[in-house]
Amino acid sequence: MGNHIVFIIGLLCSARLFYSLIRFIYPYVRGSTLKKYLKNDAFALVTGSSDGIGKAIAIALAEKGFNIVLHGRDAAKLHGVEKEIVAANSRCKVVCLVYDGMKESPMDIGQIKHLPINILVNNVGIGPIGRFGEFKAEEIHRTITLNTSFPSQLTRNLLPQLSISKSLILNVSSYAGLFPPPYLAVYAATKAYNNAFSISLSRELQNTEVISLITGSVNSGSNMKLITFLRPSAATYARHVLSIVGCGRNSIEPYWPHAIQTFLMSLLPEKIINNITRKAIQEELDRI
Repeated sequence: MGNHIVFIIGLLCSARLFYSLIRFIYPYVRGSTLKKYLKNDAFALVTGSSDGIGKAIAIALAEKGFNIVLHGRDAAKLHGVEKEIVAANSRCKVVCLVYDGMKESPMDIGQIKHLPINILVNNVGIGPIGRFGEFKAEEIHRTITLNTSFPSQLTRNLLPQLSISKSLILNVSSYAGLFPPPYLAVYAATKAYNNAFSISLSRELQNTEVISLITGSVNSGSNMKLITFLRPSAATYARHVLSIVGCGRNSIEPYWPHAIQTFLMSLLPEKIINNITRKAIQEELDRI
């Protein structure tokens, strides 16, 4: 009798592990459902798209046939991205929105209110590194405003357009929001907000797919470290972002090596995580 109980428990544990493995792998091998949003001359708005991840996602969406609304605070950079997109996709319509998301007032969307926007990518953000006690009050305020208030207000203002048909909202978060490292207190807190904001919206909105993108290290305008297996280029990361659309998750690491990295981190004792992250960020500070 005892052996039968042990066998059943072992079988159940094995089944549980197998289910967890399949659930982990499935989002990365299934086909993307991005095409279902490509209708009615669809537009995608990507914030912070003058360089880095935002630019890469905008280019990737244009390659898939979407018209693009570029957002950034540098008009010259935005128009440079516009020319790059149109040169590669002659039929693509591009609109540029120049606005500094650190401002208190919500961005005026009158210029794009008539557009059939089906996709919103809340990408823009900053992540100043430093000892919390040395941050200036204005720097803290700007980080919180740009990373949380701006995407929240923009999403609210665009909901009437997004709700006309099936739509997609992608919010770029970070593993820093899951495992907050030292010297990034404000940034990590804002990314935890982005993740919670996404999950809550995904449970509230019936006709809109909302996904929080848990992002690890990516080679981009703000991170010029060498490209490695665990640090993809912005273009590679953007392709992975589009590939996980329709995955059925409200929070996911689009780049699967980041998912493995996050999983392994979750297995470590908190003390070890603290020591690893403190040493890594301290090295960053020493180089500044």
